[in-house]
Order: sequence, then C-alpha cells, then structure tokens
Amino acid sequence: MSISSTKNDFDENISSIDLIPSDPNVTFYFLPNGIGKSRRTIFTDAIQQFHLQLVTSPENARFIIVDEQFDVPKVYSILKLDPSENDEKSPPIIIQTKWLSDSLKEKHLIPITKDYIIRAPLIRKKLIPSFSQEPIIEEKKHFQNKHKRRLSDDQPQGGSATQVKQRCYSSDDDDDDIMEDYNDTVKNPYKHGELPKGNWMCSMSSQTAKKNTEINQDIIDKLQAMADLYGKTNDKWRAYSYQKAITTIRRCTKRIDSYEEIMKLPSIGESLAKKIWEIIDTGGFEKLEDFQSSEYMTVINLFGNVWGCGPNIAKQWYDQGFRTLDDLRTKAKLSHNQQVGLKYYDEFLERIPRDEVTEIEAVVKEHALALVLGLTIQTCGSYRRGKATCGDVDILITHPDGISHQGLLIPLVDSLRKSGYEESLIWTYVLEFCFLSRDVLGFLTDDLVLSDKYEEDGGSHVKYFGVCLLPGENRKHRRLDIIVIPYSEYACALLYFTGSALFNRSMRNLAHQYNMYLSQHRLNTGVIRKNNSKINMGTPLYTPTEESIFKYLNLPYRPPEERDH
Repeated sequence: MSISSTKNDFDENISSIDLIPSDPNVTFYFLPNGIGKSRRTIFTDAIQQFHLQLVTSPENARFIIVDEQFDVPKVYSILKLDPSENDEKSPPIIIQTKWLSDSLKEKHLIPITKDYIIRAPLIRKKLIPSFSQEPIIEEKKHFQNKHKRRLSDDQPQGGSATQVKQRCYSSDDDDDDIMEDYNDTVKNPYKHGELPKGNWMCSMSSQTAKKNTEINQDIIDKLQAMADLYGKTNDKWRAYSYQKAITTIRRCTKRIDSYEEIMKLPSIGESLAKKIWEIIDTGGFEKLEDFQSSEYMTVINLFGNVWGCGPNIAKQWYDQGFRTLDDLRTKAKLSHNQQVGLKYYDEFLERIPRDEVTEIEAVVKEHALALVLGLTIQTCGSYRRGKATCGDVDILITHPDGISHQGLLIPLVDSLRKSGYEESLIWTYVLEFCFLSRDVLGFLTDDLVLSDKYEEDGGSHVKYFGVCLLPGENRKHRRLDIIVIPYSEYACALLYFTGSALFNRSMRNLAHQYNMYLSQHRLNTGVIRKNNSKINMGTPLYTPTEESIFKYLNLPYRPPEERDH
C-alpha cells in the first residue's frame, strides 16, 4: 500500500491510496449494516474477486468498508472502537462501498481517492496560539521587507532521486506530518514567554536522558529494533509511537520493574505497555522475534538498506519475487542510484569514524576555499552532535555576504572529481604492471543527485549527493552530501541538518503551537492553517543564529551535543 500523503489517517488532505492486495498490511473489515442482501452479495463477491484480505475483527483492519449513510462516529459506535486508544497503531481508514462498486465497473481495483474516504473527526484539539514578540534585533524589520513576496510557492524542496535521503528533503520538511493530531489555527494564543504544556523533547537535554539509558537498555534496544522494522515498511505511525516510548524510557532515572510504572509514563498506551512489560518480565519480545524471522520482513529489511530504495520499492521487488541482492543485480530494473547503492551496499552500512569525517571535511574545505574566500563551511548531522561515528557526511556551505555562494556548487564538484586523479593514475600504472586493475578515480567516485537550480530570488538550497573515497589503502567509499545555501537561511538550515530527526520534529510541532512554521529555509510567524493546509504562509522572522530560533520558541538554547535524542 502506498499513500500519497505522509499525513496521518485523520487528515482531510489524503489524495489517493494505491493498494497492493498481497501486502500483509492491507487488510479489510466489511461492515454489512445498512446494506441489503443483494448488494451485500455483490460486495462480498467483489472482495473475493479482487483477492482482498478480510479480517474478522475491525481492530485488525487497515481499512473498514461501510455503507455511505454512516459517518465516522456511527461506525465507531457500531464497532465499539475507541479512536483515543490508537497510541501504537494507525486508526483504520474508513471507506465507502462505492469504491468497490466503481472497481467492479472498471474491472480492476482502483485507487482509493479522497472521494471514497469518509472524513474522520479530530481525536482531540490542541490550542495553537498566535505569536507576539518584539524583534530580536533591529534588523528584523529590514529582513522582513526583503522577503515580502509570494511565500506560498516557497515550500521545502524535494530531491530528484528515488530516495534522496531518509531524513533529508522528505516528509520531515513539513510541520504538518504524522505526529500532528490537531488542525486549524485557534483563537486562544499562548503569550510570549509561555511554553505550552507537554513533554517537549526540544526543551530537554539528550545528555540527561543518556545518563539514565543503561538501566533500561534492554527495553530500549528491542523497541528500537521494532521501530526500525516499522520504518522499513513505511508504517510511520507505529514507528513514531515506538520512538516516543523510547524517548520516555530514556528519561527514567531508575529501572522500570512493574506494569503499573509503565502505565504512568507519558506517551505510552496500554497496548505498547503490555509489550514493554513482556520484555521486562520474560526478556523476550515475541512480536519482534516473529517480524525478524519472517521472510517478508527479512527481505524488506535487506532491500531497504540499498541506497535509492524506499519502502514502496522494496515491497515491489518482493512482490516481483526477488529475495536476494543477487536477484536485484541480475533480474531487477535498477535506477542509477540503486545500482550505486547496490555496488557499495556493505560499505554504506558501515559507520564512518569521526576522524575520517574530519578528513573528508578538510578535503571539501580546501577545494571550496580555493574557489571562493570567506566561505562558512560546517559539517552537520551526527558529527556536529558529537557522535563517535556517522552514517554519512553532510556539509553546509554559505557566505556571509549573501552573494558569493551562488554558482559555487558545479565548480566545486568538478574540482573534487579531479582531486586525487594524478595519484590514482600512478596507482593504476603500478597495479597494471602487477597484472591487476583499478578504475582511475578522483575524490568523488559516483554522482547521485546534483541540483543547481535556484529560485528566482536565490532563496533556495542547491545540493550534491554523491560518493567519495579518501586516498590510501583500505579506504571505504562514503556517502557525501554538499548543500550550498543563502546566508539568510543558514541558521534554519544548520538547525535542520544537525538534527536529530526527533529533536527537529519536536521543534516544528512547538512552532505549530505558536502559529509558526519552521523548515530548513526559515521560521515564519502568523501562519494561518485550515484542515492541516497552510492558507497563509505568514511572515519570515529574522533568524541570524540558531540561538535566535530557540528564543522565538521560548526555549533554552541547546547546543548540538544536547540534541541527540
């Protein structure tokens, strides 16, 4: 199943759902109430004809098919469902029988468009206040005058690859993502200096949580493994539920040793509490073991580690009968990025030592500064958060004059491609003399994504995603991302690309509470939303530093090493 919107299942903006009936997650419950005998027969025959997986309990259904006369409260009442208990699993999507009727007319399953989805009510509604605050510095007014333009077109830009990055230029760029369970702008604002009630992760230091991690590490490890598997299947709702639980448990200052203690913890519902107690009581986690031992999850996990392959592509490959990486190499139709991801499969899975990231950063700095003096160059991600190892290398480049960064990316990439060429050529001659072979390569060995198109006003990021290789023996191919940005967006971009993903989501959700919008481009205030859509993008705030963003959100500043949630 693929859902074209990344928002939650209560969202008004779901536009289309394409079904893969063989997907074990695509399950249906048919509610016969209000449907005459002849129509009921037609619909049950259609369910068999289209090989839909029927379940006997609505709690186990991903979709519930009902007659058009029913609204959501009535369906929940008939089935005795409680939407407020969906802490761990996504609430079912309720669709009209008309979808089955129209599929029969077309003689094949048609996508579930929004016309077939019965709109669900909000589970709960949070106050989303307006924002009122004096400028951080006098230049704010000048900055806003510079940015009086049509901001509705200024949405975060996605990458052109099948999978640019799992965390970069994706659904994470939108503050109305799967965590949001509130909608419109409301009329009871929080005033400046007030922090909305709740356990705001972005207000807490990750270092405090890490001091407590070891006492419940066995629980955290199993929950994290389950969250990772849900992430590989694109089940963002469950993955996020597990991540929230992990964050909560990390804050516990003593060993959790009773079910009652678990139930008192925030962000953990009854269903997930039972699973945590199973881990504590037995040392095992049956659901995780079942997932890990199933062929489907084993293959999806294997394919999901190919760079350029997202959950939907992994499922497609599985449905086509592929089971191994050799199957992909010999039978699958692969994009260029997937070929590169397969080529360096094992190397990309290896974490990069911090010292090696520093070496890679030094090479990029040397070549960038040789082209333009005075650049600001910063390696972000887990490196900036102080981690000992990194998954890839993310480097932000800008210039304080707001101009000199323009046109830098292409010459920089060309220079890095040629770097090390002479040394590589010498090694080629040596190896050929020894009847061995080696490709003649520079520092950059493979290109994945190259985007060098600015918006008309220059207010955009340009990016290069590729593969690099440091000179020397036993070196590994490493993923390298270079993002060149305007200086006016540097603070927001620095915050975004530093992470962690959970920390960023918490800040975006908090910004939403103030009628603001935070992205890797800017922080806007006075944003007006309706049904999770921004109908007025508001006004950009002057954000010269990361500290200024924290100040606007009434947060204490957290240095990068305290954001590793």
